[in-house]
Amino acid sequence: MKQNRRLLSIYVAIVLAIACGTLTGPFCGVATAASGAISQSYQTDTTDITSGALVGLTAAKSGLVSPVSNSNATTLVGIATSKPLVELSATKQRSVQVAVSGTVDALVSDANGPVNSGDKITASPINGIGMKATTASEIVGTAQASLSSVKTVIKAFATTNGQKVSVKVGLLPVTVAVSYYSASASEGTIASILPPFLQSIANTLTGKQVSPLRVLLGTCALLLGFVAVTVMLYVAIRSQLISIGRNPLAESAIRKGLVDAIVAAIGVLLITVGVVYGVLFS
Repeated sequence: MKQNRRLLSIYVAIVLAIACGTLTGPFCGVATAASGAISQSYQTDTTDITSGALVGLTAAKSGLVSPVSNSNATTLVGIATSKPLVELSATKQRSVQVAVSGTVDALVSDANGPVNSGDKITASPINGIGMKATTASEIVGTAQASLSSVKTVIKAFATTNGQKVSVKVGLLPVTVAVSYYSASASEGTIASILPPFLQSIANTLTGKQVSPLRVLLGTCALLLGFVAVTVMLYVAIRSQLISIGRNPLAESAIRKGLVDAIVAAIGVLLITVGVVYGVLFS
């Protein structure tokens, strides 16, 4: 009988936690951002996981978690928290409580643009800190307030290409629901046909999540530029060789024409690179 009562009390607590994490009103009372969270204990070999950090598995079936970035967002399991309403497993040595349901404060930045209530939150280039999801990606949940409404600090970090970037970071209430997010039907279609390695290269070069449409446009511009340069060089070299065969005495003038063609080709290539840079980084 005592065991049945204990199980019933645990069940009621979980139901109330879920309700308070997703609803507001007189049934739940006034709750803090983390009061409606249900957490699970995960072991970790990282000693400095901050409450609010986005965490994920270090390896498949490892059971260990650590702060994640956009390079390994697919391993997301939840948000580190220190004050959950319900703990589904006992705290172990060298472990961290990870919110897997309900609403909890999360570290969120404007690395991918301003964050508003209702925006989906994914991992950013900074370990443990989230950002707004604008492309198809794994998300940790949904923002319940705008970043402009909470206190923020400026954090500087270096992208993978060495570029220095400063972003605003704040604790934002997020309803946890780890899932895969498709930004829109059109972007979802582009993402499905875009080779994954192109998306990965674009993300690595820019240090942020790039829209699949921009990656596609940048790739097309780069291909067109290379085709134009190849055609220009082929035509120039072929015509110069034919001219030398017909008139060997005009070799110096022909060489000058070939150099001019090469300079023009280099100019086209530089313009192409500039266009691609603008498409990816804007």
